[in-house]
Amino acid sequence: MSKFSIFQSFHRAFGGAPHPHETDDAPKASTRVKMPKGESKLQWHQPSPLPHAEAPAMDYPLNCLSPGLLKVVQAISNKTQAPEAIAAQSVLAVVSLTMAGRAKVQTLGSPSNAACYFVLVALSGERKSATDKWAMGGVNRTVLELREEHAMRLKEHKEQLAALERGEPKPQEPVCPNFVVTEPTIEGAFKAISSGAGFLGWFTDEAATFFGGHSMSQDKLALTCGIISKLWDGAFFIRPRVTQEGDGYVPPTSTTLNLMFQPNLIRQSFGNEFMLGQGILARMLPAWPESNMGNRRYRRPDASDDAIVEGFQDITAEALRNTLDNPSDKTLELSEDAFSACVAFHDDIEVELGRGKWAADISSFAAKAPEHACRIAALMTLYEDQEATEICKEAMENAIGIVKYHLGQFKYLCVAGTNEETVTHAQKLLDWLKSNLVPGSGFATDLILQKGPVRTRNQKSMDQALPILIEHGWVAKLPEGTVVDGKKRRRAYMLNPKA
Repeated sequence: MSKFSIFQSFHRAFGGAPHPHETDDAPKASTRVKMPKGESKLQWHQPSPLPHAEAPAMDYPLNCLSPGLLKVVQAISNKTQAPEAIAAQSVLAVVSLTMAGRAKVQTLGSPSNAACYFVLVALSGERKSATDKWAMGGVNRTVLELREEHAMRLKEHKEQLAALERGEPKPQEPVCPNFVVTEPTIEGAFKAISSGAGFLGWFTDEAATFFGGHSMSQDKLALTCGIISKLWDGAFFIRPRVTQEGDGYVPPTSTTLNLMFQPNLIRQSFGNEFMLGQGILARMLPAWPESNMGNRRYRRPDASDDAIVEGFQDITAEALRNTLDNPSDKTLELSEDAFSACVAFHDDIEVELGRGKWAADISSFAAKAPEHACRIAALMTLYEDQEATEICKEAMENAIGIVKYHLGQFKYLCVAGTNEETVTHAQKLLDWLKSNLVPGSGFATDLILQKGPVRTRNQKSMDQALPILIEHGWVAKLPEGTVVDGKKRRRAYMLNPKA
């Protein structure tokens, strides 16, 4: 059996284009049609894209990252072959957790926490978990070290208790600093805060358990959104409970959020009117990058990329230790030029918030754009110099460039959140037709039901997807009785010759 025979048999059984190694220049299927007598030739126009069914063709502004972060993002992207936006989100989130846990930044209003919230939309298989694993390497290593150190302190504590004389005061039991929550729930977050680390990180590459879990149920939605928003704002809480000691005071806790979920949750999040109106999503920097799947041939790891990533892990691990050991806060001020750049950005945004303007329907996020820029500028400044106390004009302008990217992503996701699931299925069917048929080819519905995308090999789903493709000019329905592939068809279609 040849090494490609498995793929050949797979494609014969399940349909689709030939495997690339089977034949690199294999032609797509081209099926001519013969319409019944008296039927006029179809008139075709340029098809229009399906609305917000796929990630936008919007490049992440890599040139806006600080020099050190740019190297790390490119190295992780090279190692995983994930979209650069995924690597950038993960890297910035780690810097936020490890270096901005006790940092504040000057804004156009009062100083705010420098920590940021990130949300990433990506398909399963886009290597977002692998990307996060490389970025979080220094944090995860430190967490394990702290657990081992805590186990040793507990052992010593037990020995001290055993050696106490009657009447001697008991030493306080040691507490392991807990600052990372990987299954984000409100109760889990407050339990972590109670350990006294002074800062918090919510990190998960499976945010479906959050957006689709108990914390975001109908009964808990308002409470959860309110608490997450207050954590971003740097507010304190009073949460008295019958079973707890004290008055329930929870101090202001600088919080980093990094949530990753698949596109099928866009309607549950960015299509949720309450979440948009309440403001939780406005506090998150969103990204939905174009997929790299299909273009990731295997390549050996590069030693220079490995060295850069290992260096990042060492730097962030050391910074995390410093943040834990030094409880004092610091504030980064804006230089005069940086302040002026932020004011100009604010004024440009304000114009676009007017009725009928570009940002009017995303006002919750757009109004916070200048503060987002200040926070990102702080992250990039701290990574390049952890002793820095001032943000320069260049850092602010670069941060503004990054926030402009997120403004576009936020608006796109809000529109995508209004789509029905059928639009997504229609897009996948269109992609399949374009990959497997020559433009202008005819096809019958049995081709889709037998060999098409998984979601449309169902009569109901196919019947919902095809009218959407017809509406946008990608496909036309042919008259009943049209001959396709030598047979008269009751339901026959043609792919637009301009597809």
